[in-house]
Amino acid sequence: MFVNQKTLILMKKITLLGVFLLSVAGFAQTGKQKIQAYFEQNLAKYGLTSQDVSDLNIRSEVYGNGSKVTSYRVVQRYQGTDLHQIEASVAIKDGEIFRVESAFLNNIASKVNVAQPSLSVTEALARAYSDLGVSGANFSITASESNKNLTLADGLQEDHILARLVYFPVDRDHLKLAWQYDFYQPGTNNYWTTSVDATNGQIIKKENQLLSCNFGGKHHDHKAVSKSFNFTNKAFTGGETMMEAQGGTYRVLPYNIESPNHGSFQLVSNPEFTASSPNGWHNASNSIGGTTPAQMYQNTRGNNTYAREDPTANNALNNFSPNGGATLTFDFPYVGEHQQPTEYTSAAVTNLFYTVNVIHDIWYQYGFNEAAKNFQAQNYGLGGTQTGTGDYILADAQDGYSQTEATLNNANFTPTAEGVRPRVQMFLWNAGAPPTEYLTINTPASIAGPRVATTNVFEGTDRIPVPTAPNGIVSDLVLYTNDANNGTTTPGDPITVHNACIPPSNAFDISGKIALIRRGNCNFSNKVKNAQDAGALAVIVYDTVPNNPVRLSMSSTGILGITIPAIFVTREIGEEMVAAMATETVNVKLETPADLYLFADGDFDNVIIGHEIGHGISNRLIGAGAAGCMSNAESMGEGWSDWIGLLLQMKTGDTGPDAKTIGTFVWNEDPIFGAGLREFPYSTDMTVNPRTFADSNWPVPADPADTTYRYVVGEFWASVLWDLTWAFVDEYGFDPNIYTGTGGNNMVMQLMVDAMKMAPACNTGNMIGFRDIIFATDQAATGGANYNMMAEVFRRRGMGLNATGGSPTNSNDQTEDFTAFPLSSKSFTKDTLVKVYPNPSDAIFNVRIAQFNGSVDMQVVDLNGRVVFSQTESNFNVEKSINLGHLAKGVYVLKVNTADFNYSDKIILK
Repeated sequence: MFVNQKTLILMKKITLLGVFLLSVAGFAQTGKQKIQAYFEQNLAKYGLTSQDVSDLNIRSEVYGNGSKVTSYRVVQRYQGTDLHQIEASVAIKDGEIFRVESAFLNNIASKVNVAQPSLSVTEALARAYSDLGVSGANFSITASESNKNLTLADGLQEDHILARLVYFPVDRDHLKLAWQYDFYQPGTNNYWTTSVDATNGQIIKKENQLLSCNFGGKHHDHKAVSKSFNFTNKAFTGGETMMEAQGGTYRVLPYNIESPNHGSFQLVSNPEFTASSPNGWHNASNSIGGTTPAQMYQNTRGNNTYAREDPTANNALNNFSPNGGATLTFDFPYVGEHQQPTEYTSAAVTNLFYTVNVIHDIWYQYGFNEAAKNFQAQNYGLGGTQTGTGDYILADAQDGYSQTEATLNNANFTPTAEGVRPRVQMFLWNAGAPPTEYLTINTPASIAGPRVATTNVFEGTDRIPVPTAPNGIVSDLVLYTNDANNGTTTPGDPITVHNACIPPSNAFDISGKIALIRRGNCNFSNKVKNAQDAGALAVIVYDTVPNNPVRLSMSSTGILGITIPAIFVTREIGEEMVAAMATETVNVKLETPADLYLFADGDFDNVIIGHEIGHGISNRLIGAGAAGCMSNAESMGEGWSDWIGLLLQMKTGDTGPDAKTIGTFVWNEDPIFGAGLREFPYSTDMTVNPRTFADSNWPVPADPADTTYRYVVGEFWASVLWDLTWAFVDEYGFDPNIYTGTGGNNMVMQLMVDAMKMAPACNTGNMIGFRDIIFATDQAATGGANYNMMAEVFRRRGMGLNATGGSPTNSNDQTEDFTAFPLSSKSFTKDTLVKVYPNPSDAIFNVRIAQFNGSVDMQVVDLNGRVVFSQTESNFNVEKSINLGHLAKGVYVLKVNTADFNYSDKIILK
């Protein structure tokens, strides 16, 4: 059999990877044993009993490429049943416990209610569906890991339902046996995590995981520094080619061009990175090198994402997606904001497909891979959960714009549980549309000229557009009059005489003309219908509020059969025309300009796409594959996403003080000087972005729909991450090779992925906690080489030595502090900086203090408190051996004292 060289390379890599996975599998048992032993030996520290830790479950195990730390998410169990989101986060490095954060409960046996459910998994699921008003489901079990961990179908949709039997902590003292489900609500974008009491069917808690982002509110070359360590350790390097993968050609905005306002479209070929997408972007075969015909696509679909348009928001898989033919050529023009979206749908879907795939390929290199619960249809046996549908990203372009009530001016992401397909939805935007001059006064000359107006947004078929140039409506203007005292008007009163709430008294004059109507007293649609019934060609309604800053669009409820266009103008414009009509004829034209700004398409804003996919990255890494682990008030999801969205826009020549904004394209602002969608631009210059830790405080409102606090917390966190990024770039240089480069930007990307893997237990994270995790991650990766640099970044924004984060469930109790951290002091991580080994030992103990040079005093104290050994090293350099062979066998305490910190640990002389 002939085997070509590339096939041999692939086989070799798969063999090596298999050896690696076997070693991980072997270590997993050791890791679990170490974790079990750790908690059994530290019961008093955590206030636990032996029974509380007798049945621990390893829910997730991931490896940090840079830190070389294996992070475990450990779930507390009672008699084989998980306690919902009651977890510990444990990090192991070099075979030793490196870091532990525990949210375990004590005395759990006294807190559970029952041992067996009264309701079956399908009976309880029926209650969850009924609670949401969903009917017609036909539930069936499609897979079962055990009778407590199952997968179901509902007969209404392709995506499946994840079900687990858990003990739900209604508070710290009561655990209710419950069925917990993760599922899409059929016919909607809502993805629910719902817990149903397994004894009576009551809904204990339900939480919609859909993240609808609040987007609608409102240079020099860095030096290259050579370092002796390599921050990353990848199985495959960027220069290696795993296999022949058919690549495509795409006319897109390259990933580091933010929008059409920031650069030009380019025709790019073969942009897939085969170390991340070994079969390319259009092949979803279930093996590397596979060529299953049904899984090889010529449209914008593949292993990582399936992009298509969704104008009616029906989420249908068979919605239009452009076809690139046998050569996979997706060369479609974008014609601009002045054209209907249907004119450039193929270009929009192509750019969305390209950007989502690039984000997949880039972050894969830093460890967001199959084992780390990334988004792929097929995992190729490389880790993670493999399901029938897989969990590739469903990417909806131009979502919902053709509905009766269009969905506009936003974007969202649904961070599903591992194995279930998430969905990103990109919308069209008109919030930044400039004022439109729909009205032109032709005569008299004294007031002639164009005027700004808004069109109506009446329901359905009542919404009649203003004709487009050169086909406008030209007519004399007639003031609508209903001067009759019939109980609804007062003779001569302009407030009621011209409001068109009853049939006009001057219908003959209105017929064949444009009617001018005063706002007030009845619905806009009723006014227009009365004028239409009198024969009007069109309607102009003028405001009653002086100098109204709101550009009102007239709306309606119900369909009245309106067939004529209607526009709305300010009070000042209306009264100007009324005054002129008192003495002469006013002739006007209603017309939509030929170059009318219609929409900015979010599918062409690569930062917003990056922000949304960023939600998926942070939720999967921090949640260790579970949904709903970033729903506490101080979780920093919006901040992680802003940072991820902006990071790929960094270019050679950028500097930290540069103002970087988000969303200037969709908001129709200047790409350089526009304000964007956040309160401040991101910048290391604190006169540009003055945010400090105190600014992150915002109370969680009673109304669940008010998510303002998420953005207050998020904008501060992103500001810190942006500063941290530039601290690394200024120190180590910028590398434009975003995939496998070695610059400061690459280093900080690796650092953050590894830090997210070391995240604390589900929904227990806050900003100060993550500050310390970032310190610990760098300590694991480099021995703390970047500690002083990072400490200053945090201090400068108010996250200094004595800053406190408060409760992770309260986003309004953070306390800032600008106290500097002691230089080279790692007091909060000293347990990981000072290492004594071997321990136990029969004589020689090695004392290692990472990255430390200076004077050290070492003492050994026996159990009676007597100093039995003392030694001072004035020039201690990282490591020193001490010989205690002269002491009696037994247990002692080693004390290590420096000018910066004190450390003590138990040692055993055997």
